[in-house]
Amino acid sequence: MDLTEFNALPAADAAEIVAVWAAIPVWVEAVVAARPFGSRKALADFADEQALLWGPDDLATALAHHPRIGERPTGASAEEAASRSEQAAMADAHESVASEIAQANADYELRFGRVFLIRAAGRSPLEMLTEARRRIDNDEASEVSEALGQLAEIAHLRLEASIETDPPHVTTHVLDAASGTPAAGVEVVLTAAPGGALVEVARGVTDADGRLGIGPGELSPGIYTVTFDTGGYFAQREVETFYPRVSITFTLREGKEGELVHHHVPLLLSPFSYSTYRGS
Repeated sequence: MDLTEFNALPAADAAEIVAVWAAIPVWVEAVVAARPFGSRKALADFADEQALLWGPDDLATALAHHPRIGERPTGASAEEAASRSEQAAMADAHESVASEIAQANADYELRFGRVFLIRAAGRSPLEMLTEARRRIDNDEASEVSEALGQLAEIAHLRLEASIETDPPHVTTHVLDAASGTPAAGVEVVLTAAPGGALVEVARGVTDADGRLGIGPGELSPGIYTVTFDTGGYFAQREVETFYPRVSITFTLREGKEGELVHHHVPLLLSPFSYSTYRGS
């Protein structure tokens, strides 16, 4: 799902999605109410900030929906599917390690009275076993803090898996007017001068269709320059050109309420002329 779709969902439908990230009703309500978000980063940052408010009661609520490490859920819900994916490494766990994890789960539950929670994604079974053994020596306050940190990491990863990466903030499309074809293989550099000194923001090369998304998904408002290596492009085709480089300077603005606006800067190119316009 992309961010635009998420922003437009009815509150109840959005809440179902957010609850998969972490089933903490107050947090879910806060994230849903804060829409629309201008970028996936803005959504993740807000969710992370709200997660800092979680306490022991929130941990208890969330743990009612989390399986034990090594006990992969078999249901068809989105949350169970996420847990299965996160615990995929357990499928290849050596029998002895799986047995020790089961014992560590039992020891932890006897010590703290709740399920051992850890971000399983990206961790091996042995790493999770080691962490379970280490954390069993925590005092209650320290362990609640660690468990909540793990819960926040799980929520963050599930959010990123649910919401597609933002499209590049700046895109271009280069067309070769002389040949009537897309200009593939044009090197493009995006620069800015926030403090007076020129800084490279990003660079890339146009694809077979002459297109390129350049720069991160979020850029600060300001004045930017996109420079095309037109000399290199024409040299490869053994075509003389009057313009070795074409630089287009434009203003990147915010939309309403700080919303990030996509900026498209196309280039219509020929050996002895070029034109551009504000694209969409």
